Amino acid sequence: MQNLFSFRFSENIWRVLPDADPDSSLWAIELRNPESREVSFAMIDTADLTVKWQRHVEGTDWWTSLTAFSDHHIFLHNYRYPEVPEPTDLLAVNAETGLLSWILPNHLLVSNAGNGLLEIATKRGETFSHLHCNAATGKVQPLIAAPTEPGEEIILTEPVRYNEGNRYFGQLAQFISNATGGHNPAAIDYLEKRPYIIFSYYIYEQDKTVQYLLIVTDQKQQVLHEKLSEEREGTGRSTMMLKASTLVYLKNSNEFSSLTLS
Repeated sequence: MQNLFSFRFSENIWRVLPDADPDSSLWAIELRNPESREVSFAMIDTADLTVKWQRHVEGTDWWTSLTAFSDHHIFLHNYRYPEVPEPTDLLAVNAETGLLSWILPNHLLVSNAGNGLLEIATKRGETFSHLHCNAATGKVQPLIAAPTEPGEEIILTEPVRYNEGNRYFGQLAQFISNATGGHNPAAIDYLEKRPYIIFSYYIYEQDKTVQYLLIVTDQKQQVLHEKLSEEREGTGRSTMMLKASTLVYLKNSNEFSSLTLS
């Protein structure tokens, strides 16, 4: 196992998405500063161990959210009416530069349609009209009746959450307790990348929630045990992800870290 990369942002990490290309080592980051109510975005390359860019993107505001990453672009949704939890506009940002490539007002992203196309939708009264658009240019075209389906390869593996009451929780909690000298988890996130078994778990210490990362081999050899955060307001979601052999995990709400599981 090799420690790849760690970078601490001044803003909170809100969402992390990998490039849908299985050969890419790029990860898109949505960042939020709750004090200034500003949103920004960043691109990390876990192969080059660099932050390629971080910036406020033209046309975005506090309500903008990261929604997809494919075709050398990250795709954002704007919410023009914050009181209505429904996206109103679709924006594409160049993954290499962080600059706005195109914007489609009154359209939202439905899915990646393959062959460089996106399926998008626009609201017509109370119904939606579906279309295709070119992912690189944003040029809209009629929906192709039978588009080529994108590959079914699983790009990203996210952990399975186990809480008290789940049939496997007791067994996993006992394993963690034995491996850590007595930690009693309140919730457990579980991933496997043989020969590694990966736990992100939460315990209560002095009336606060503390999160740890534990990695062991299938021979029960401990290879990493690290505190990720404390004084959390509960248990987070998607605090670790696995793409191929790269494990990405978040520390203290603002630090991006990655490991190569060799």
